[in-house]
Amino acid sequence: MQFNERIKNYWEGEAECYSIGIEKELKDFHRKAWRELILEYAPQKEDLDILDIGTGPGFFPIILSDEKHKVTGIDLTENMIHFAKKNLMDEGKEAVLLSMDCHNLTFEDNSFDLVLCRNLTWTLDNPSRAYDEWKRVLRPGGRLLVFDSCWYLHLYDEERKKAYIAKEQEIKEKYGRKFHEHKNQQEGDEISKKLFMSDKLRPQWDLDKMLSIGFSKVFADCSIDQRTCNEMEMELHSLTPAFLVGGEK
Repeated sequence: MQFNERIKNYWEGEAECYSIGIEKELKDFHRKAWRELILEYAPQKEDLDILDIGTGPGFFPIILSDEKHKVTGIDLTENMIHFAKKNLMDEGKEAVLLSMDCHNLTFEDNSFDLVLCRNLTWTLDNPSRAYDEWKRVLRPGGRLLVFDSCWYLHLYDEERKKAYIAKEQEIKEKYGRKFHEHKNQQEGDEISKKLFMSDKLRPQWDLDKMLSIGFSKVFADCSIDQRTCNEMEMELHSLTPAFLVGGEK
């Protein structure tokens, strides 16, 4: 089995677990917090054409449809698209949902005002190629927003590993869970060891890439957890804080 197919199969199996988490986020403060954060950095237009890459169970299409924007969500895994369609239907929202490889988008050049993704880039086999594609489909003046974290640096640094193990034990004692709750944690860990982004220092890698392909107004915001996390999530992210990188075409 090729590595890309192994990655796809893994996320097919995680779709239901992720959907349960998204359903919870839609019912609490996360919905408003994420919508406000995205629109703060988005182009200032009333009717944005938005592409959500790695849409998963459809969180971004749902919350951005609240504002009447036109949203397209893509995901490589059919199960994620299945749950995204279900969640949009349950919410009474509309969006275009497609199964598509984010490294090879089928959209025309200059199709979207805003391209965004959350917790996707770390999973990619060729993120450099993906960034090229995402810029291609942006309109001039359009913006790219990438939300992610350095989820697996502890695999490559002994001090980080010690801190990670100690903190995970603390989390287990306090909340009765681990950092990550996946259906197939062992397979996820094995895949993560082979991913391109796992040992990269981010967001610097992303900033360098965006600058190298001609993005302007490139920036990083490493404080977004303070706006989008509850108390438990802040502890879960204490060693892997989320960041936002963005830029304009």
